[in-house]
Amino acid sequence: MKTSTIQFDELQRLLRDLGFSEIREAAGWRFEHRASGTLFLFRPYSLVDKVSMPDLVSTRMHLDWRGLLSASAFDDSFAKTPA
Repeated sequence: MKTSTIQFDELQRLLRDLGFSEIREAAGWRFEHRASGTLFLFRPYSLVDKVSMPDLVSTRMHLDWRGLLSASAFDDSFAKTPA
């Protein structure tokens, strides 16, 4: 499976900043945004694992559909600032 360049802790931070609550379970991660009814379930990533492309694309799409974060703002949030 193809992975992105985004570490799971970066995605976790973004979802928290958007008001998602999280639960770490043996089966994986659960992020819920009750106000919008949005729920994400992820495999048991470690914080430094690279997020799979299907997980990243799906998260981006659903955040945009639910009006929580536009696709371009999602992309911008992971843009690396040159040193």
